[in-house]
Amino acid sequence: MISTQYWSNIQHIAEDGKWAEQMTAKTQIIKKLFENLNIVPDTIVFPAFNPIVLQLEMEYNCIVVADKSLKAQWHSESEFVDSLDDIQGHADVCLALDEYFTHAETEQDQRDLIDAIGKVTRGHLITTLQDYKNAAPHKKSQVDASVSGAATDIIIVEQNILDKNNRQNWQNYIYMIEDHEQLTVLGPNLRRTMYFKQLAKYTSDIAGTEYVIQKNLLYRGFFKKHYEHMITVRFP
Repeated sequence: MISTQYWSNIQHIAEDGKWAEQMTAKTQIIKKLFENLNIVPDTIVFPAFNPIVLQLEMEYNCIVVADKSLKAQWHSESEFVDSLDDIQGHADVCLALDEYFTHAETEQDQRDLIDAIGKVTRGHLITTLQDYKNAAPHKKSQVDASVSGAATDIIIVEQNILDKNNRQNWQNYIYMIEDHEQLTVLGPNLRRTMYFKQLAKYTSDIAGTEYVIQKNLLYRGFFKKHYEHMITVRFP
């Protein structure tokens, strides 16, 4: 998952105008998807933190699996828990954004992540993936930079280093440069490819149905260059 330190480090630029616009745009995409699925969720689970919870929690009951320090830093009103096992009852929607299922080291790890979400979801899983079959973004040395015009200037550079022994795995590093001199390095974060058909198979193995790669709806993470496809699965 995107680390606690990452979200902590960029929190101080959250009041920047462009940031607020990004957050609103991403929230509108999610709400549009709710309309397309014809659902009005009561409870939404985030298996990892994402700032759009700050807007969705105004309308829905949200539960976030993340360090509680983020709750205070981002002034969130949502419930924060340490793991999906701590959730009582079931959620109507699980929002596993930012390529949640690629944050794993092995195929079994990915299955375990999906299984854990299936246990707490009685409704829809909404997740995102890049096209690893045709675009293979993990095989590229990406240099994606963004600059904020807030109190401090910040440049975020993301680097992927392919595992030479297993080409489905890679190490992800994030470099944060503030005011042209202060460098913070986050990583290595272990990642693994997840293909569309692979996700369809894994979710169907735990009774997931109605697997759909949504047309005309794309998601782009905060400070990310590439768009991700939005995928929905229904759990009984």
